[in-house]
Amino acid sequence: MSSESYKKTLSFLTAAVTFASMTVGCSSNESGSSKAAASAETESPSDETAEQSTLNADPISYNNTSASDLFSERDLDPSYDTVTAEITLNGDSAKINGTGASSDDSVITITEEGVYRFTGSLSNGQIIINAENAKVQLILDNASINCNDSAPIYVMNAKKTFITLADGSKNSVTDGESYIGLDESGEPDAAIFSKDSLTINGNGSLDITANYADGIHSKDDIVITGGNISVTAAANGIKGKDYVAAAGGNITINSGKDGVKSTNTTDTSLGFIYIEDGVFNVTSSEDGFQAETDFIAKGGEFNIVSGGGSVNSTKVHTDDFGGFGGGKENFNDFDFRQFDGTPPQGNGNTVSSTGVTPLAYTSDSSEQISTKGIKSGNEVIISGGDFNIDSADDALHSNANLTISGAALSLDSGDDGLHADSTINITGGKTTVNSSYEGIEGAIINISGGTVEVNSSDDGFNASDGTSQGAMGSYSEGAEINISGGMIYINAEGDGLDSNGNMSISGGTVIVNGPVNGGNGALDGNSDIIVTGGLIIAAGSSQMAEAPAESSSQNSVSATFSQSFSGGTLITLADSSGNEILSFAPAKTFQNIVISSSEIKKDETYTFYTGGTSSADETYGLYKKGGYNNDGEENESFTAENVTSYIGSQGMTSGGMHGGGKHPDMQEGFGDGNPPEMPDGLEPPTGSDGQPEFPDNFTPPAGNDKRPEMPDGGFKGDRDKQTSPDKNSAG
Repeated sequence: MSSESYKKTLSFLTAAVTFASMTVGCSSNESGSSKAAASAETESPSDETAEQSTLNADPISYNNTSASDLFSERDLDPSYDTVTAEITLNGDSAKINGTGASSDDSVITITEEGVYRFTGSLSNGQIIINAENAKVQLILDNASINCNDSAPIYVMNAKKTFITLADGSKNSVTDGESYIGLDESGEPDAAIFSKDSLTINGNGSLDITANYADGIHSKDDIVITGGNISVTAAANGIKGKDYVAAAGGNITINSGKDGVKSTNTTDTSLGFIYIEDGVFNVTSSEDGFQAETDFIAKGGEFNIVSGGGSVNSTKVHTDDFGGFGGGKENFNDFDFRQFDGTPPQGNGNTVSSTGVTPLAYTSDSSEQISTKGIKSGNEVIISGGDFNIDSADDALHSNANLTISGAALSLDSGDDGLHADSTINITGGKTTVNSSYEGIEGAIINISGGTVEVNSSDDGFNASDGTSQGAMGSYSEGAEINISGGMIYINAEGDGLDSNGNMSISGGTVIVNGPVNGGNGALDGNSDIIVTGGLIIAAGSSQMAEAPAESSSQNSVSATFSQSFSGGTLITLADSSGNEILSFAPAKTFQNIVISSSEIKKDETYTFYTGGTSSADETYGLYKKGGYNNDGEENESFTAENVTSYIGSQGMTSGGMHGGGKHPDMQEGFGDGNPPEMPDGLEPPTGSDGQPEFPDNFTPPAGNDKRPEMPDGGFKGDRDKQTSPDKNSAG
């Protein structure tokens, strides 16, 4: 017996068991399952255990597929030659003119392959398809189907069902809040429920109101190629087991759980969502799109609000001193400004006079509701389309890799704009993170093209492989930031570019408006920051400022000025002849600026000018050359004798407190042997050795180097967070 035949046999046996009870659905019987019970049943038994009785479809190579591979000619063409039966719905009865269908009062059953056109309305009725190994096409032509206690459209057995929305027609499907006649898996559980492959096409409209659970649910695949479809669902909007694929249509979803999801967990070639075209307006209480394996978009328009949007974020960046390059989540809440002997308190810490005891991070995924914009258990692959996402949690989330090679993305996130547990690759398109906690987070972040704009209340980029960082930060071999091309703009309240491992920049333009507070830096690497090409401009506070390493091949300068400058102040770098190298106006207050450019030549002398003007056009504060009006105040000069030149007192250099190379005058990671300057002029008490001295009732245990030694690996946080509760499941 073939796989297909075996699958259909299993479906037929299930249908045979339930057929008798389902034919009395939509009756006046008041007994039934409650919606609350259905909610519990449909998310566990029917999504996984019960669906495993359906054999997996043949694998397809959707990563490089085209419409002809996933969408059949009949999927894409809703036309038909003849009608097998004309069915007129009339309240509690139906008139059938043709063959292949029969009615029992308000229940219409189709048992043969063919084309069936429906007009009129059912006040409490049902369409059942029970046609083994048959292709059945339902033409909804101004049809309204209401069923109080079961699925209004129920495909019990078929090879393939097409629901075609006739041109210009307005159709509706509505169910009740409780169902009767459910099988052992709690099914059917959707206003349109199918045990087999389901396609929706045509140019009409379809309004689905699912009061019981899901709007559309197929235990095989769901394909949408046309129609104006509106789904309001108590649970999931559209749920296909093997996959959900779209090549057209205008779909609006308002769901109490996920918007669109694919649930196959037993076959890695399935469980995906593939979008080639279409408009998706999704408002979901949980994830907007959720795929057990891959989410692939080659086109389409996406407007997604998940979990109420980014305003529902619980992530707040509150640190003023930072995490010494280490963990973030708990350490951010530590208030170093409180040196009055009162133990500081934070959301993630309890503090006593004997030190800091981090509380365990609660990450029981069974108690958490996922509210991401787009989430996949494996890959997120986006090569086209327009995305507008506002999510309470990550806007784009992958438990493996995330690749963007095209598309326009506008993201507002309550947590990460882009997150991948493994690698993020951006090679093209425009990615704009309008707001986020952290802009882009992954173990490895590779940018080789496109435009990337990030605005974050914590780190702009955070490369973390989940390794515990400890209080002072430690090197993670699996964490990397690699930039070889593109335009990258970062406006971050935490670190701008932050890698717990390596950082390499070989091309592109990188502009960082880093933190105003002294606890973070515009650049932060737990190893040397290697620059071999491109243009880097990183401005921010001076206390934790880092610069490219001497092992770089492109020259750089790190300048700490004697005063802070307000945002919008033009800073111009010119050569010894007064020729403009670049002019840049940071967006925020800054005291340090790092510039790496191929135009900084060895042994040449350069001068900074501040406060001038430029008549040239600007992008992200960087002005085109030739517009500087030579009206700035001469500030500091340097001669590029080394790969990295320094002006003023330096807080950190590449590697900094993490053990990388230091400027010759640095001692134990602090620029001049003294601790970093505190925000707003606040100076912590220091001993004769220049190290922080804590009050008598707040004495952290100290190591041999007299720096605070944090307990049991120190604080854990965002850089550990990357191995998230979603790590092992996309749902």
